[in-house]
Amino acid sequence: MKPVLVRLLLPLLAVLLAASAAQAASTALIIGNSAYQDVTPLDNPASDAALASRTFAALGFDTEVVLDADAAAMRAALAAFKARAAGAEVAAIFYAGHGVQANNVNYLLPTDTGAATKEQFEQTAIRMEEFLDALSATKGVKLLIVDACRDNPFAAARALARGFKSDAKGLARVNHQLQDLMVVYSAQPNHQALDGEGDNSPFMEAFSAVMTAKENVRLTEALIDITNFVRTKTADKQLPYTEGTLSVHVQLTRQEPLQTAAEPSACPADGEVLSLQDLEDYMEFDDGPPGLVVSDAGKNLLELCLKDGAILVHGSYDERFSPADLRNKENEGAGYYFKTADGGDAHLWFYADDDAEAPAQLGIYVNGDEVTWITTGWVF
Repeated sequence: MKPVLVRLLLPLLAVLLAASAAQAASTALIIGNSAYQDVTPLDNPASDAALASRTFAALGFDTEVVLDADAAAMRAALAAFKARAAGAEVAAIFYAGHGVQANNVNYLLPTDTGAATKEQFEQTAIRMEEFLDALSATKGVKLLIVDACRDNPFAAARALARGFKSDAKGLARVNHQLQDLMVVYSAQPNHQALDGEGDNSPFMEAFSAVMTAKENVRLTEALIDITNFVRTKTADKQLPYTEGTLSVHVQLTRQEPLQTAAEPSACPADGEVLSLQDLEDYMEFDDGPPGLVVSDAGKNLLELCLKDGAILVHGSYDERFSPADLRNKENEGAGYYFKTADGGDAHLWFYADDDAEAPAQLGIYVNGDEVTWITTGWVF
């Protein structure tokens, strides 16, 4: 090949390689609807969308955020995403906002959805199938993440009385035939998800914490930790749910730290070791130890310590428990769920009496059976 021809082809090759890299990139569309016009506005979706954007960006996704979108804006965003995601290795859509079901059809609601008539509702509400269609051109892995299982805002609408069941909560299961699709719901079908007490929903808090906790995260394993995190935060009132047709393992790599996320402080290395095979029915520490380590079959599973006015638990995911969590009267404390060395279900349960001088108490349960209760000696 003549040198001049080589010089001409090199720029073309660079363009083709750049185009190929762009097509292989991961991409995400994030929709957060809070400012509804005709139904109850929501507090968290806008901040959930912001956290979702930072989370996906940390995982190397090219992200687009759409806030408070009406029907036209949502459909335009879905159409643009469908074209953009056609060659992506992983394409994801995250939605936070009102979601309802009618006649077992799921609708994710734009801010201008109305219910004066059935026709108006069907024109302004967007079926979940439209979200699936936006993912359909993607040859790689498809993720649809829906944090929208709240109370039905149209329960009293006469025009929709036949379609909406009076006791319907949350979303129904979706029938789909897309290959390598994973649909992640913040709550089980026909169950309501909770908004939580902070700026983010329990689900979004869990999703972000788990997906960015490690440099490499396998999706199927992360979903277990997300479920356990939400169980912890809601005292078993809410359980995320997944369904899909994945035929490949999906591993996501953290490309950069999660913006504005504080790294958890580490517990001291000299913690008291508690083996699940060798625990008494009741244990008591007069003075709080530097830390506690829960082990099973010679493997350390969890580290616990009193740190910065809260109990830090470091395990497959990290979580902090405040004095208010331990003295939560409605839930009678707070829990942390994990797996034993052989994959069994286990959890910690934290509790403290109302007295400010009362030490934190810790219960350890394996496969639903109480193993021990520990008075930690930690006062906070």
